[in-house]
Amino acid sequence: MTELERMQKGLPFKPKDEELKSIHHAARRLCRDLQAQDPADEAAVDVIVTKLFSSRGRQVIVEAPFICEYGINIDLGDNVLIHPNCTILDSAHVTIGSNVVIGPCTGIYTAVHDLLPRDIDMGESLIASPVIIGSNVVIGGNSVIRSGVSIGEGAVIEAGSVVNTDVEPFAVVSGHPATVQRRLS
Repeated sequence: MTELERMQKGLPFKPKDEELKSIHHAARRLCRDLQAQDPADEAAVDVIVTKLFSSRGRQVIVEAPFICEYGINIDLGDNVLIHPNCTILDSAHVTIGSNVVIGPCTGIYTAVHDLLPRDIDMGESLIASPVIIGSNVVIGGNSVIRSGVSIGEGAVIEAGSVVNTDVEPFAVVSGHPATVQRRLS
């Protein structure tokens, strides 16, 4: 089994594998190209965004600068707006539904490192879990979405929140860790 297959199955994988490094470098080049592109040239930006992600719907706007780890593990629905300085570390699959707004400086992280210092080997072995963001979700700026989290349809993540656990549909959460503040009807 290749390291790419291990990564995508949620098994420990080695990110320094040559195939993974090649995919990572290609994604970083596309991110760099996105940043260098004139935002008024929507057709050129659209080509870069299409190449960067596994799939994407209609009317997707990704404002530069944007960083992702591989891109091949990110699926975007229709009408998605990703504000500047968003980082998606997509060692596992990241699904973003339709009608989603992701605020600036938001981080979506799928990988987890070993917790004990003696087990950390400078990124030699990671485990990743998918992140699922439902449709009609708003994620406020400077938020962090952690590995393995699902955010339900219609949820609102208030700015600066750290989401460690699943968020129910139509819940408004905030804080560190994010907790439910109220529910939308």
